[in-house]
Amino acid sequence: MNLKDRLALIKNSNDHHVYLPHRKRDMPEGWTETAPFVWMREIDRPCSGAPIVFSPHLMRPMHEDGRRDQEGTYPHAPTLPAIPAERIVFFDLETTGLSGGAGTIAFLSTVGHFEGADLVLRQTFLCDYPGEREFLALIISQIAKADWVVSYNGAAFDLPLLQTRSVLNRIAMPLIRHIDILHDCRRFWGTKVPSCSLASMEALLLKKERDEDIPASLVPRVWLDYVKTEMPRDEQSALLSLVWHHNVQDVVSLAQLFILIESIYRAPESVLFQYSIDPVGLARRLLKTGRVEEAKRVLLMVRDNPRLFELTGVARMRALRLLASIAWKERNRELYVKTILAMDGESLFGCVAKAKLYEHFLRDEAQALEWARRSRDIALAEGDGTQIPASSLSALSLEAIDHRIARLTRKIADIYSEMNREMDNPGTR
Repeated sequence: MNLKDRLALIKNSNDHHVYLPHRKRDMPEGWTETAPFVWMREIDRPCSGAPIVFSPHLMRPMHEDGRRDQEGTYPHAPTLPAIPAERIVFFDLETTGLSGGAGTIAFLSTVGHFEGADLVLRQTFLCDYPGEREFLALIISQIAKADWVVSYNGAAFDLPLLQTRSVLNRIAMPLIRHIDILHDCRRFWGTKVPSCSLASMEALLLKKERDEDIPASLVPRVWLDYVKTEMPRDEQSALLSLVWHHNVQDVVSLAQLFILIESIYRAPESVLFQYSIDPVGLARRLLKTGRVEEAKRVLLMVRDNPRLFELTGVARMRALRLLASIAWKERNRELYVKTILAMDGESLFGCVAKAKLYEHFLRDEAQALEWARRSRDIALAEGDGTQIPASSLSALSLEAIDHRIARLTRKIADIYSEMNREMDNPGTR
């Protein structure tokens, strides 16, 4: 048989859903076979604090017709109404590998949505390779009905993998509105934890740890061993049950984290301290979504009440630099001056910023020269005596600082020369 004949045979098999002999698996109570090799079950989990409506447009603003801004920035705060909680689904896959790629397949999915105070979870399991097409079609039908799909690292892993496997199985995957809350966790708490894994966020924000859980790195091996076994042993079945439970727990935590993060977007100033949020990360997200005044209020809290925040000097400087850049763009002279003056006088950036402020805004060359000289001392201390560490800001280089000092020295000398001429010739102006 040549290659052309083989491809024709494969095409004919796909078109007519020709399966390999169906190995009937014994599944625990609660599972229902929806197609050959595909099983599904439904689980209800009570979820305290579940709201009736959500406002996902506050997290990922959309135009009224559903389009996102091409550049990803939003000049005006979103005004779209909230949507019922049941119109949002929470989604997670378990796969045969953690690196993605065409050779990785998904074998387990949990899709959840709220019904009142309950989180309803539909778990779908692929017990062998031939059922992949029906497995994918079922998952896509579940998430396609929702207004929004929420995931954790789904933008980089779950959805691209689902798209790839759908293409290979000739299934059309519709466009969906997607929120990957990993991005929000990185912005809000990335500076506070060594890893933004789901387990880290569970411990930090939900205050829970999983007692009986299987490491994610072992999940692929459990399923691959299960598929190769005609009659799974008791220990294999126990491990597979842990995988199912692990997947359910991921989606439960995902839903709980979404509730928390969505509440931050609804009232950012009121929960800033409650959840120990990085104020700069929050302000940047508010700016991204067009909520400029709220971003400024968050940064002003950092500027005017530094003791309320457990911030390092570097973190506080990040906040003040962002606030100063907003003031500069708005041409708000008062805000800009107060923010620069509040910067740390022991940091290189703060000293250079103050030198520029006194020279160009306040027209006080003597103060500007003093801050320029202080910045030079800091630059020498931070570098090797000839240059400071690599920086993307040329104004912080030792060469730029020396140039500023020389210019200010000339300006001051010129001022004194002019004053001396006026004193020597009081009648001439």
